[in-house]
Amino acid sequence: MATSAGYLARRAAQKERVRLLYRRALKDTLNWAVHRHLFYQDASDLRDKFEANRDVENPDVIDRLIDDAEAQYRNFQHPDPYIVPWAPGGSKFTRNPPPPKG
Repeated sequence: MATSAGYLARRAAQKERVRLLYRRALKDTLNWAVHRHLFYQDASDLRDKFEANRDVENPDVIDRLIDDAEAQYRNFQHPDPYIVPWAPGGSKFTRNPPPPKG
């Protein structure tokens, strides 16, 4: 019982890592592709890369694939990502802060 619980916990952690990696990579793809028609093609290519390894069952191989994909993501991360102007780190964030009370 403990073995299957450990296996299921490891698989759940792997699924979460893959989901977060896919979301980060997809958002970063939008930084590289300025126009939507370019983004759609790049997003489709990214999805195909993830789908290619969907049927892998060996947990050790899955961990290695995730580590390789995370390293590749760090290598190709956009150096100047787009930040919404009013979000933290954006150009308009706290530009006109409210006056202090008192």
